Amino acid sequence: MNGRADFREPNAQVSRPIGGGYIPTEEEWRLFAECHEECFWFRSVPLAATSMLITQGLISKGILSSHPKYGSIPKLIFACIVGYFAGKLSYVKTCQEKFKKLENSPLGEALRSGELRRSLPPGQSKQIWRYLGR
Repeated sequence: MNGRADFREPNAQVSRPIGGGYIPTEEEWRLFAECHEECFWFRSVPLAATSMLITQGLISKGILSSHPKYGSIPKLIFACIVGYFAGKLSYVKTCQEKFKKLENSPLGEALRSGELRRSLPPGQSKQIWRYLGR
C-alpha cells in the first residue's frame, strides 16, 4: 500500500506510515500551530520572565554577583534562555496528549500505540519531537 486506499477492498483503510516522507494532515498542522502558540504564551514567556525576575532579585541581594563590565545582563539573558526552554520542555507531554486525542491521525495513532519511537530512525524521531515540543 502506498498511502492510498485500495478501492478493490471494501473495508480498506488509508495507511500513512510515519517515516522520512511523512506529511502531516491539515488537522495535525493546525494542532502544531496551536501547541506552539500555547506553549509560547502560557509556558515559555512566563517561565522566562519569572527566571529573570528571580535572577535579578538574587543579584540585587548580593547572592549572585554581577559582571564587572556588563552588569547583570549576561545572567539575565542566561536565565531568560533557560526559562524559555524549560517552558518548551514542560509543554511536550500536554501537546502529545492533544495529538493522541486526534481521530484519523497517523501521528496520533503512532503516539497512542507507542510505535513512533520504534518505527523511526534516530534522526527522524528528533524531527517529529521537535514539532511536538515547538
